[in-house]
Amino acid sequence: MRTTARRDGDDWVLNGSKMFITNGVHGEIFFVAAKTGDAGRNHQISMFIVEKGTPGFSVARPLRKHGWLSSDTAELVFDNCRIPSGNLLGEENKGFYALVKNLQNERIVLAAQAMGEASKAIELTVDWVTQRKAFGATLWDKQAIRQRMAMLSARVEAAKALIYNTAWRDAQNQVVVSEASMLKALCGELVNEVMYDCLQFHGGMGYVRETAIERMTRDARIQSIGGGATEVMLDEIAKRMG
Repeated sequence: MRTTARRDGDDWVLNGSKMFITNGVHGEIFFVAAKTGDAGRNHQISMFIVEKGTPGFSVARPLRKHGWLSSDTAELVFDNCRIPSGNLLGEENKGFYALVKNLQNERIVLAAQAMGEASKAIELTVDWVTQRKAFGATLWDKQAIRQRMAMLSARVEAAKALIYNTAWRDAQNQVVVSEASMLKALCGELVNEVMYDCLQFHGGMGYVRETAIERMTRDARIQSIGGGATEVMLDEIAKRMG
């Protein structure tokens, strides 16, 4: 984290930039994490409330993305952005600990979202292949296709069971750091595997922009990246296996 905040009288002055900020273009109020000291990587981070239109705060550019085109994402810049001391959110130097409290919930929710996407893709594809005819029969009559769809469906249902169990345990205030990371890694990869095959079984229609499966395939790609990339999640799991 390179964005900093320093005290200047009764104000805080922010300098730095933020990348990949959801709703960055159209947002009105922003909650900004900034370094407020020189301690280690996860220490002396504080959270601040910054309103749109504050002098020194600007949207550098909207980002053109592979998917999620209906959700704006932007780079933000803070150039001697001055905000009153009352805009400190929570305790000074405790921002990191406030952020991590929500990480498990975020990863469980993203896993659930991914499996919701996967289930819908399977539903759309089964509907397509049971109607689409090729070489004198429907695609569903091809053993390779229907068995592949059956296995994907089984794996999605298994992942859902782990989601429900982990969500329940999290609601009981149990420690589910490893399981939440497992979910994020598993479901983020699985939804992309499902989308790849579902688009493939749509054939040429799956490759044109007028079909839902084409958009769903682009949108699903973020699930193995955002909210903690698969590689990061696997390391979190591995650290707790020894």
